[in-house]
Amino acid sequence: MKLLKTMLYFIVAVLATFLLASIVGTQLVLADIQGFGLLVSSSDRVAATMHDIAGLATMLPILISVTFLLAFIIAESGRRIMAGKRTYWYMAAGLASLPAALTLIKTLMGGTVFAAARTDSGMLLIAFCGLIGGWLFARLVNRGKAE
Repeated sequence: MKLLKTMLYFIVAVLATFLLASIVGTQLVLADIQGFGLLVSSSDRVAATMHDIAGLATMLPILISVTFLLAFIIAESGRRIMAGKRTYWYMAAGLASLPAALTLIKTLMGGTVFAAARTDSGMLLIAFCGLIGGWLFARLVNRGKAE
């Protein structure tokens, strides 16, 4: 039962991170569009966000799942060896996981697979989405436990 709960918490963290990263990514692209002097209405923002969530749903959750799995295994190992609060370890793992994966993909493939990560500020915002996902996973896992 514990494993099933942990898997459920992992899926919740991945989906939350996916939604946050999709929303952030869309808004960054729309901000670029506005930078060209074009108007973007609220309804356009909502429509573009929904379109991007649907479009990214085939790739981004898989990328987040793989990177979180590796990062959380490393975080849990580090926590056991060096001690510290699980929440901080998982937040750090989440923060580092998406930029590491996106940078590796860019290096190997020569292109950016997620438009929001083209700039340093975009990559930082995507990293914060990972941080929130790591925090959420740790909070869910830690419910009812002493850290």
